[in-house]
Amino acid sequence: MPSRSTPLAVLLVVVIVTAGCLGSPAPGTGTGTVTDGTPTPTSSPTPTSSPTPPSETPTYTPPGTEYASEQPDASHSVTVTNDWNRSVTVRVTVVREATNETVYEGTHDLDAGEEQVVYDTAEADPDGIERFTITATAVNATESVTIETSLCYGNAYVEITSDGELYPYYAIC
Repeated sequence: MPSRSTPLAVLLVVVIVTAGCLGSPAPGTGTGTVTDGTPTPTSSPTPTSSPTPPSETPTYTPPGTEYASEQPDASHSVTVTNDWNRSVTVRVTVVREATNETVYEGTHDLDAGEEQVVYDTAEADPDGIERFTITATAVNATESVTIETSLCYGNAYVEITSDGELYPYYAIC
């Protein structure tokens, strides 16, 4: 004779297995179907307005001053440095982006520890703030950096690191 607890255990298992399946979805979550086969509408989140971004420029500029990025500075030197423990040949090209003109192209043999200033953007006589791309090729690699002729940009450097890697960089405010 079966025990009385067996139907109760079976009922408990059925309830546990079907938990969450017997009810309808919570309002606003997913799509379900109504008994007539039509989809249940879902609610969409209400868009909220985002705060107005702060002005990109300050509202007050002291008389007689400008931002460094807005002030032209034609002179930025390009320096090649070899920090590696052997000699290396570095090819440097400088392109004036406003005219797409190659304003400098040269190949430099540098001994270990040697440094050379190879070009200055003032030689191109830039008209205000202009962009110059410096491309260097050495140790089976080619890398580039782009600088602007503003007070915010410093000089450009092409370095062969102590590990023998090509590393062009520049200073910026």
